[in-house]
Amino acid sequence: MCYYSPMQRRNANILPISGRPTPAEKAWQEEQGFLFEAGVKSAKTETTYRSGLRLFADWLQHHGRAGYTLTDPWPLSPAALTTSDVLNFRNWLLAHRARATATTYTSAVIGYLLYLDGQDHLPPGVQLGKLQQQIARRQVERNPAESVIDQDQARQGIPQIILYYDSLPLPAENDRYNRRLSLLRDRALVHTLYATAARISEVVRLNRAHVGNGRASHTTITGKGSKPRTIHIRPYAQHAIQAYLNERTDTNPALFIAHSRNAQSARLSITAAHNIVKKAVNALGLDPALSAHDFRHFRATQLLREGMPLEVVQEYLGHADIATTRNIYAPVLGVHIVSEWLDQVDKPPELLTGDHA
Repeated sequence: MCYYSPMQRRNANILPISGRPTPAEKAWQEEQGFLFEAGVKSAKTETTYRSGLRLFADWLQHHGRAGYTLTDPWPLSPAALTTSDVLNFRNWLLAHRARATATTYTSAVIGYLLYLDGQDHLPPGVQLGKLQQQIARRQVERNPAESVIDQDQARQGIPQIILYYDSLPLPAENDRYNRRLSLLRDRALVHTLYATAARISEVVRLNRAHVGNGRASHTTITGKGSKPRTIHIRPYAQHAIQAYLNERTDTNPALFIAHSRNAQSARLSITAAHNIVKKAVNALGLDPALSAHDFRHFRATQLLREGMPLEVVQEYLGHADIATTRNIYAPVLGVHIVSEWLDQVDKPPELLTGDHA
């Protein structure tokens, strides 16, 4: 039980559970990247999520959960986290905070874990599919704007991002700012994200040799958990990669590199790749929450809608457990299937009345 006074609880410089001074550092490793994406929605969301992640860290350390102690410095490594830690924290929130706060702070923690998954750094003890299923089963109130169905609706803008870069006119050859190469790279990047449904961390780690300089239809990479898996490079992605590599004159083995004047042809960073997607999102006026990781989710639901078997989608995404695939995408697929059946067999009341007249 916490014994700190209401004044202490309101003091932003004091952690609300342990009563310690709030460290100057972020609570979690890689938190800044997650908060950057959250802040695209609104500065208020970023601030609220930061508070939720701080409280999560303080709760874990104060109660000695998952091996965390009060002497562990921030930022904490998320490697020790488990599914049960998140569920127990959510239960504590429901008992000690308003339901709206519990919902928002739980969303902050899950959003952070989803971000880590996109970076291929999800803790091995966390099963996102099981976590989301358990929370849904316990009827946590969710922000309608962040529901699975609404996210899927926002992701329908993903193909527009590809068309956006394909439609931009190519600058003249040998422009001093390398704008031509940058655009060819951006086209190849979004086509590769779409074709492979790979995590952004996996895509930026690709080398030219992986893709056979644009001629390979598939390649083996090291995915999450250091497990090898195959990604598929469709013809449209091959063509975009070839167009890009044909104009490169550097010797860097990386497939995607930076072309700014001071970048010295360094491998493209995850942040830079996210920014390429964000540029199109902003230009097109799409949902500001869309990011590079949404390519992966869009492709999964699109292929399931087209009838690809669940186990094939599991293989395509590289999920170790088919339950993960099912739990993440079942709500969207369920809506699609029910809607299709209703379109075929539903009858308005007046027709039913006529049948029985």
